[in-house]
Amino acid sequence: MLRVVLVALKVWMLSGLLFGPAQLTAAEAPFYEGKTIRFLIASAPGGGTDTAGRLVARYLPKYLPGNPKIIVQNMGGGGGTIANNYFASEVKPDGLTILQDSSSSVASFVRGGSSIKYDPRKFKMIGGVARPGSLVLIRNDARPKLLNKEAKPVVVGDTDGIRDWIATTVWGAEYLGWNLRWIYGYPGSRELQLAIRQGEIDMWATQNAKLVKDLQKENVVQVLAAEGSARREDFSEVPTFLELLGNKKPGGVSWQAYQAWAGAPELDKYLVAPEGTPEPLVKLLREAFTRLMKNPEVDQEGDKFFGDGWKPHGHEKLEAIIRDHIAIPKEAKDYITKMRVKYNLPVGDSKS
Repeated sequence: MLRVVLVALKVWMLSGLLFGPAQLTAAEAPFYEGKTIRFLIASAPGGGTDTAGRLVARYLPKYLPGNPKIIVQNMGGGGGTIANNYFASEVKPDGLTILQDSSSSVASFVRGGSSIKYDPRKFKMIGGVARPGSLVLIRNDARPKLLNKEAKPVVVGDTDGIRDWIATTVWGAEYLGWNLRWIYGYPGSRELQLAIRQGEIDMWATQNAKLVKDLQKENVVQVLAAEGSARREDFSEVPTFLELLGNKKPGGVSWQAYQAWAGAPELDKYLVAPEGTPEPLVKLLREAFTRLMKNPEVDQEGDKFFGDGWKPHGHEKLEAIIRDHIAIPKEAKDYITKMRVKYNLPVGDSKS
């Protein structure tokens, strides 16, 4: 009997030497098998962050070993501040809760203030998507007022007054003489599109190509300008804001401030795990994100909502962009604050 046991032990040890620990644990269930991922979205339903998040959430389980279930939960408010504060302080770094975030959260962090309890640099970046630049819309009946200082100002609507496209309207007022005033506090894009349809606001911007085309078909709006350095492929007739500025384009710290506020085009909608999430789980999530972005169905769905030219970006690139965006020179930050004060927009405490 003892000899049988010793022979069996030798065979077991030899198999370990030959095949290694990976083969010995091959029978173990994948981490995500039988589990549920909570997929937080840092916005109200209906906007670009929500659309991007739900697109990823729909396909992500297919590419994670174990094919977990996913529950989507919207957590809007404060330009992403509420969701980010919660994510930073309350969520366990166990790979079972991830956050669909946006560039607005980075802008809120840079602007600062006592309500900011998170640091986007500390989250574990998974990957993101970047849509073509925002399209600045103006109601057809408000267009004659845009350059008429004697008319009532064109009303610009927004969620929080700090989004990247707001920089276009502020520099438009400053250098092109646009007759504007800003109101903010709308919960999200769903409410803003309703507001511009009803004439509650006159100007708004979105990257959602389908929505813009619907509003144009209804003869509600025209597209004034596009963000970015090049025209959008799907709206090639629309000039960029840079084209509108022409020889009135400022230089020096003013333009540096504009670029800092408008942000890098690659930083749009992105997915993160909490600080402290084990690297093997982060790796699984990153690999799944990369693979799902190669799915032709995802590409087609993205084209439908985002328009031609949207692109996925990996974690390393986005991490670097966020670090650079937060590290903008003090002179540019001060100029942004100056412009916000001048046009009655929210001002916080700059961070470094």
